[in-house]
Amino acid sequence: MRRVIVPGEVQRASYLNRSVEMTGTARLPTVLRGRFLTLFRAALGQGQTAVDAYRDWRASEPLDAADEIVYRTMPLLVATIDRAGIVDADTRRMRGVVKHVWLSNATRVRDLVEANRALASAGIAALLIKGGALFARDESYMAKRMTGDYDLLVRRAEAPRAIDVLRQASFRSHGMKVELFSESDYDRDIHAVAMSRAGFGRAIDLHWRAIFWLDDAGFTEELFRTAERAKLLTHEVLIPGLAEQLAIAAMRPEPADQKEMVFRALEVVHLLENYGDKVDWERFRSIVTGYNGGLFAAQLLDVVAREMPALVPDGLVEQLLRDGPPGTSIELAMRAVPCAQRTPWQHFWVAFFGSLRAQFKGPFRVLDWLRLPGAAIAALDASAVHFPLRHDAILKRVWQQAAAATHPLRGQDVWFGQGFSIPEDEGRWTDHQFAVVEVPVGGQMQASAAVELAVIPFLPPGTESFRFAAYAGAGDILQLIAGRNDPMPFKIALNAKIVGSGTRKIVVALRMLDTGRPMDLGHSIDHRLLGLFVKSVSVNGVPVFTPAVAAP
Repeated sequence: MRRVIVPGEVQRASYLNRSVEMTGTARLPTVLRGRFLTLFRAALGQGQTAVDAYRDWRASEPLDAADEIVYRTMPLLVATIDRAGIVDADTRRMRGVVKHVWLSNATRVRDLVEANRALASAGIAALLIKGGALFARDESYMAKRMTGDYDLLVRRAEAPRAIDVLRQASFRSHGMKVELFSESDYDRDIHAVAMSRAGFGRAIDLHWRAIFWLDDAGFTEELFRTAERAKLLTHEVLIPGLAEQLAIAAMRPEPADQKEMVFRALEVVHLLENYGDKVDWERFRSIVTGYNGGLFAAQLLDVVAREMPALVPDGLVEQLLRDGPPGTSIELAMRAVPCAQRTPWQHFWVAFFGSLRAQFKGPFRVLDWLRLPGAAIAALDASAVHFPLRHDAILKRVWQQAAAATHPLRGQDVWFGQGFSIPEDEGRWTDHQFAVVEVPVGGQMQASAAVELAVIPFLPPGTESFRFAAYAGAGDILQLIAGRNDPMPFKIALNAKIVGSGTRKIVVALRMLDTGRPMDLGHSIDHRLLGLFVKSVSVNGVPVFTPAVAAP
């Protein structure tokens, strides 16, 4: 039975229902699968469904094999067995975990408060998002679910200073050397950094993007504009508005990330169970559609609607799918495959449809069909880096795209924006097949310059050489092979064209032919697709990037 819609929602629900009747529905494939669906049902299912799911989980894996998703949902699992009167040999241990959940959540609040206080003292506004915002909205939920960390969002322009403020307050980063960040690192695919005073288990994630794939300052400003004040264990914090918090949770996970899908579905269910009658669904829909997140929100809400249909308005999932441009079913099918397991063509289609979707800000209307051919051509160009054929031509196109682009550089540092991993002590690894290095050259008006890159190729045991190509806008593509017998670091010398009418720059595009993942080779848990480790860059014999230059 669907939940009763309050008067303020009647018109919106009727509109959604009329839309479904006029255009028909397209049923999504089941997104949550296997043990993840079982755990979700065991944690939040109703009646016998929850009991059966719990018994299936217990029969399929021992408690000693419990992972993060089990521990973080343990209070909800225990609540299920309490309602059913189930007791077994592990029940006491499970109750011990439940006590630890509340204690862990509560003790970590101290670090959150100190981080929030330090930022506020420096005049930096911070917004508590995700699980922490859920606890601030409903303190009782701290005993029902463990959060992996507390997440604070700051504006992108204030991110470097926010990190400095936290470091001065004795917070240290985990997994990333933030002291090596250049200004341009905040404008790439890095969206947050974990920092804590007492180890990774008590980390505060400092975000400058609320959702990893959504790089839009307007979204962040909207979150701050509509934020609410709340209290977390007597401490005042700023949290997103209800529709905004629901949108962040619904838009975050991809179908391949089953663990994140469960965590965000739990968050959505709790919000809707307790505040569903207060949700402005039109506001929610305008957010996810306006920021190209309808595809993700639809598949997450579908997970909830299948198990708890009373929580989601009729027709909302279908309407969100129709708000986007054609290709939804293809994109969802491709995104259901884990990134590391996708074929080259699947990577291409994910990029193509993602780019196509991003060009339509708002619901896809009838007149948008006229724009579709041009948008498809633009999406093809934007996703060219993933096209599995004509690699030399694509390398030149990658260079052309980077040469024409104006990046929001807030400094004059070398920009490792495309195809590079996080900074390390001695340089940077490429982690994609194509990578781009951009070097600002100030007011120099000459047509070209001599560029030299010092690199170390990825050469695991049993591999004698590494093949790659380089292009800098002048002459032909340089085809190179770096072998074990070559001097290291291997030097790449290029004649580079200087481009740009405002900020002049040099662009070097690289294509890796022999990449590898250390994880696949059994060397480590490093899942990056490694190619070349760039140790230094010089222009006309003058170093512009070295480890000493990169570190402040």
